[in-house]
Amino acid sequence: MVAALVGAPNSGKTTLFNRLTGSSELVANWPGATVEMKVAHIRLGDRVVCVVDLPGVYSTSGTGAEEEVTRNFLLENRPDVIITLADGAALERGLALPLELLEAFDNVVVVITKADMLGERGIEVDVEGLERELGVPVVLVSALKDLGIDKLLEVVIRKPVRRGKGPLLDMLLGDLKPYVERLAGLITGSDEGVLEPARARWLAVKLLEGHDWVPRYLEKLLGPERARRVAEEAERIREELRGRGIDLAIELVKRRYDYASRLYERYVAHRPRAREEGQAALGLSRLDLVFLHPVLGPLVSLGTLFLIFLATFSVASGWPLDDILRHLGYTGAADLVDEYSLQNLVAVVMDWLAEQVEGAIPNPVLARMLGEGLLSSGYGLGLVLTFIPLVAVIMAFIGALEDSGLLPRLAVGVDRLFRLFGVSGKAVFPAMLSLGCNVPGVISARIMDSPTERRAVAFALPLVPCSARLTVLLALATVYFHSAVERALAVFTVYLISIILFLVTLKLFTRLKGGKASEIAIELPPTKRPSGRVVWWFTWDKLRHFLVRAGTVIVAVSIVLWLLANYGPQGYLGEAGGAAESYGASIGRAMAPYVQLMLGVDYERAWRIGFGLLGGFIAKEVFLDSLAAVAPVQGQAAGEYATLKAYALQPWQVLALMLATTLYIPCVATLGTIYGETRSWRLTLAALGYDLALATAAAFAVRALATIL
Repeated sequence: MVAALVGAPNSGKTTLFNRLTGSSELVANWPGATVEMKVAHIRLGDRVVCVVDLPGVYSTSGTGAEEEVTRNFLLENRPDVIITLADGAALERGLALPLELLEAFDNVVVVITKADMLGERGIEVDVEGLERELGVPVVLVSALKDLGIDKLLEVVIRKPVRRGKGPLLDMLLGDLKPYVERLAGLITGSDEGVLEPARARWLAVKLLEGHDWVPRYLEKLLGPERARRVAEEAERIREELRGRGIDLAIELVKRRYDYASRLYERYVAHRPRAREEGQAALGLSRLDLVFLHPVLGPLVSLGTLFLIFLATFSVASGWPLDDILRHLGYTGAADLVDEYSLQNLVAVVMDWLAEQVEGAIPNPVLARMLGEGLLSSGYGLGLVLTFIPLVAVIMAFIGALEDSGLLPRLAVGVDRLFRLFGVSGKAVFPAMLSLGCNVPGVISARIMDSPTERRAVAFALPLVPCSARLTVLLALATVYFHSAVERALAVFTVYLISIILFLVTLKLFTRLKGGKASEIAIELPPTKRPSGRVVWWFTWDKLRHFLVRAGTVIVAVSIVLWLLANYGPQGYLGEAGGAAESYGASIGRAMAPYVQLMLGVDYERAWRIGFGLLGGFIAKEVFLDSLAAVAPVQGQAAGEYATLKAYALQPWQVLALMLATTLYIPCVATLGTIYGETRSWRLTLAALGYDLALATAAAFAVRALATIL
């Protein structure tokens, strides 16, 4: 049997799903849409129940991708049981979605979530009274505290059916019922069994409310001619009702919420103090007044995100805390932060494991390919695993922000700024994360509300300079610019151009796709201390999907690049190197004219820089190692960065190279993550080509400007 979970965002739906199913779910996209559904199977006695976690929606009538997926699943897949959630923290509003579902379906279980919070706030729900009124089972549940779960499962396995009550829709319609019956009769017609009367009345109401998905659904169900006659009759009824001063869409929504309010007043009791606290929670708290302020809101939101950004990358990778400590003169502390960061510890373990594997395998080629090419922290699986601390820490912060109620407030705070570029304020979080690493930034793009915005943000994020690119920029600036002011100005210029291109790309993408920024019409939930269990579920879910989706692509491409760097026309080049004779160097030579066009360098330096760009595709910091491996004359220049100095670039060439290495194709990890999140090779390859074109144009513009000046 199939049980579908339907609930609003922040209603506790995902927490309940995790409690019911554990972590054995399959994540799938609805055909033709990028919106995810989670599916898991659980055994109850001798029955197997397929639990489907549908996207969070406030209503099934909307036109968004989430509403469309939820509605189509309920109408076309006909689940045996619909488990609809009412948020116990905002129960009066939370009852609206269950009431809408009860208008069309009889096999409904109403679950009131966050039962533990109700007790803490002195709120008592007359469950039996609600059951009598609605005619369906009502269950109080706390997924965090494991309250009511067994009772819910008992109800589900009995496959409830609404009994002893007239259709809920009839009660809401009242004097409007004759109009709806007239249209519903035309929908059912004389063909028995095409559509049951209750479903026909519900579709008639949705058509009269003016929802544009209904004609398409009726055309598929009834055929074009009959659907056209139904639509014409609906328009005649709307005209008749407008003549009476009735807008059916507004009227039915009002009646639905009025009925929810009556249920709340009748079956929910408060202790006096709890009622006062509950009413205060409905208003704006001092925190809300800050985040929603037109001036303070963006500043506080960006400041909060910046602090989270610093904490995240300091814990995961040591950066930028290590640089800050060194600048303040605490070199020893900076070395400790860098050495014992989570990312570095994982890298040390993987490098040790690679060394052990190389020593244990007699065949030197196989040993080095498995050790260096697969397990080391610079390639393949080792590279993927070094991202785990970063992704885990970031996802934990996002989970904590979401569960605490701060995430929607941060999004609202910066919404006005990002809306200028075609996306909602939720884009600020992926953008901030990408300053540290593009991989978790792309993963967190899933918090965007619409598919167009999600794809736009994932497409544009590689233009945001990550910490690895900062390493390259600082190295180039240190070697080729002599004063601190020149170095700072060069790095700042590259960052400024990159951020501007990121914002412009967002605008171009959303305009090209015909999308616009989603309205921040989100409920501001009460702020609370985040639950460790919820944060863990959230983190593990996102981390596992990164490993499965993006990890496979990263491993495969990394091994291919290792083979290119270690094999040439003469075969295996050996551990001693010989990178200049590799297939990778051949690719660098093929890229020489391109590099010469951008930088105006001679052929010998051009192919070596091309080889470096190929290495930077593995990971941006590998660009420096690749340049060093094929430096023009090994040891020609003395001192720190000797091999980098050997390229003898002019300042304008350095600036052009800094822009090119920042903007050109994303690293393999980011590229794999873009594909993992969008499941679109077309979009992934488009991002690769677009970024390469921008890098070429930016570097060539610097060359042209230098020629003019």
